[in-house]
Amino acid sequence: MNFVYEASLSFLITFVLIWYFIKWQSGKKIGQHVRKEGPDLHTNKEGTPTMAGLVFVSVFLIVSIAFDHGNKNSFLVLSTFLFFVIGYVDSIMKILKKSSEGLKTHQKLLLQVGASVIIYFFSQRIFPHDYTVIPFYGSWKMGWIYPAFAILFLTGMSNASNITDGLDGLAGGIYFTGAVGVAIFSIYNGLPLTTTLTSMSAVLAFLFFNFKPAKIFMGDVGSLALGGYIGALGILYGYEFWMILLFPIFVIELVCDTIQIVSIRSFHRKVFRMAPIHHHYEMKGKSEIKITLSFLALNVIIMGGSVGMLCVFH
Repeated sequence: MNFVYEASLSFLITFVLIWYFIKWQSGKKIGQHVRKEGPDLHTNKEGTPTMAGLVFVSVFLIVSIAFDHGNKNSFLVLSTFLFFVIGYVDSIMKILKKSSEGLKTHQKLLLQVGASVIIYFFSQRIFPHDYTVIPFYGSWKMGWIYPAFAILFLTGMSNASNITDGLDGLAGGIYFTGAVGVAIFSIYNGLPLTTTLTSMSAVLAFLFFNFKPAKIFMGDVGSLALGGYIGALGILYGYEFWMILLFPIFVIELVCDTIQIVSIRSFHRKVFRMAPIHHHYEMKGKSEIKITLSFLALNVIIMGGSVGMLCVFH
């Protein structure tokens, strides 16, 4: 029953604070700056309040650490906080510069890799291992390759969540649906549950204000932190591939974005009309709501099927 209390508290505090946060930003005329190369359909988002992640991430981390002082939960809180700080710096720079660009791409990536290295070494002190678990198969001992794999995975997941945050309700919805799978998976495998539940409830409160038409965006301070949490949970136990199955849309978005960048730089040709992939479908005339709901449905199907198979066959 403590879990219900923690999740409810996280939801209520987040809901109230975001409501006031929107009012405050609107009064100060603080808002999102839409990138010029984005779809024309997004011009109406200019000036929408942003940085909701400052609220909901702070709330779920504080509530989580208040109710669970265990080493593993503290590690997950610290890991999420490191990416939260990177996102905060990026989001603040965008607001101060009144631009859609905060940190330079190489600056953000360098900070993410640095945070991932720190988190990896802390994870090894808690649960030393050099393997990753292949779902429904077993452990794959990677030896000296594992540190590089884990750091790449954690950096990639933080980027994947960040890239997905481009449509109303998309990144938050993907996180919430995937986190449902994480909660079931955690119960089944005896993993820390507090931060997952408090983050789910906080993100749910945020989604009340973020579904189209969004009254506020999460900003990099939210998206980087959520991806950082997923990545940290994965490398703590070697469950990287399980996190991919539970958050497949994040990974698809990252892979498609990477393909587009490599193709343009190597062959001077676009594979997609625009990347990330959700913008590709917008350019093809699909509505924002239809894209978001389709991506959410796909995430639920893959996540639900994976968790269902786990419960049935293991």
